[in-house]
Amino acid sequence: MLILFLSWQARAQFNYNEMGSKTIYFGIAMGLNVADFKVINAPLAPQNDSIRYIRTRIGPGFNLGIIGNYQFHKYFDLRFIPTLSFSDKNIVYTDLNNNQVVKDLSSIYLDFPLQLRFKSDPIKDFRVYGIVGMRYDYDLASNVKARKAVDIVKLRNNDVAAEIGVGFMIYFPYFILSPEFKVSRGVVNILYQTPGLIYSRTIQALYSRTFTFTLNLEG
Repeated sequence: MLILFLSWQARAQFNYNEMGSKTIYFGIAMGLNVADFKVINAPLAPQNDSIRYIRTRIGPGFNLGIIGNYQFHKYFDLRFIPTLSFSDKNIVYTDLNNNQVVKDLSSIYLDFPLQLRFKSDPIKDFRVYGIVGMRYDYDLASNVKARKAVDIVKLRNNDVAAEIGVGFMIYFPYFILSPEFKVSRGVVNILYQTPGLIYSRTIQALYSRTFTFTLNLEG
């Protein structure tokens, strides 16, 4: 057992030395997410007086991406991770009689995040890192073109979000495993405002919010 452990340690250290000298490498990212909205209510108006309050409810999702990593410094990487992401969010309306109406807003995103990753010094086969970045999202399931439906909430196709996260890199003999926790917040209003939609006119703005846990495999 001791021989196997020492052998694994030696191979992991060799793998760190090899990966530490690479400029460009690739991988895959698989993750789970939960998402909701930050809601900005519309100003009080006669047409909105039937809604007492509005809240959001988080929904589950998952994502799958391809990693491109450019290591331009021993402590810094530039990362581009095109991702297919599924997200389910809800808006809950409560009227004056305390009746609730739930609007389910599901999305299928093509995500294009650009991230800067800054890494710690290695501790044997382990490193801690932080990431910051921006992400452009295109919603393939957007209902912005829906017609003849007065009881929906329309969302725009395009979104831009800021991201921040932390993770750690574990060096194995043939790959690097990186569990990662990330929070993103939309910086543009994705509500497509249509005065004739009864559940849309009560909202002034919607901003996306997502928490993601990802496993990155790189080699």
